[in-house]
Amino acid sequence: MSCELLEAYFDDELDAVQQAAMERHIAECANCTASYARLREQRAAIRGAAPYYAAPSELRQSVRAALRPARAVPWRGFAIAASLLLVASVSWNVVQSRHPAEADADAVLTSHIRSLLGSHLLDVPSSDQHTVKPWFAGQLDFAPVVKDLGPEGFPLVGGRLDYLEGRRVAVLVYRRRQHVINLFTWPGSGAESRITRNGYNIIHWSAGPMTYWAVSDVSMPELEHFRQRYDQ
Repeated sequence: MSCELLEAYFDDELDAVQQAAMERHIAECANCTASYARLREQRAAIRGAAPYYAAPSELRQSVRAALRPARAVPWRGFAIAASLLLVASVSWNVVQSRHPAEADADAVLTSHIRSLLGSHLLDVPSSDQHTVKPWFAGQLDFAPVVKDLGPEGFPLVGGRLDYLEGRRVAVLVYRRRQHVINLFTWPGSGAESRITRNGYNIIHWSAGPMTYWAVSDVSMPELEHFRQRYDQ
């Protein structure tokens, strides 16, 4: 059984035979045992960091009333009800709306953790800023500032596109030893802030026409050091 199937096993994508074989493999493979434990910790962190909002009772009642004709096919009615309730709940909370900065902080943290769990950390893996920067051309309506901070101890490893709060954004990916730093950037402005949530540190600042969100599990002083080197 291959170590490459660990994420598929973690996501319950294997059949019963493969799953049993993978369970035996994890028990025998020290690397997979450690990786599986780390995936479980990160999933718990995501569930703890991701905001959850319940739909108001009047919204639930409206959805149930609208779905009464579907009772002839119960499973379909339940599926439709769940989908509509989810959409309605999200829509309600968008209307109620948190402060934009809080919504952005939640979005960048969730995206950061998701990138560590899955395989979508990089769209363009490269330590060359002259390779990463042109890759974004034509993909965005702005040009992110890409810097090589390797000499300062924060090597560039690539970049990717992401979609946060209704906008396409650039994400530059750096490393600090074994730690990943995701730097989200898009046109905008906002007050500078520093946030710690669920073991992750976030620094938000603006420079010129761009706004930046640096997210990592490195210490806040190290993340501040990264921000200072990037701003030079």
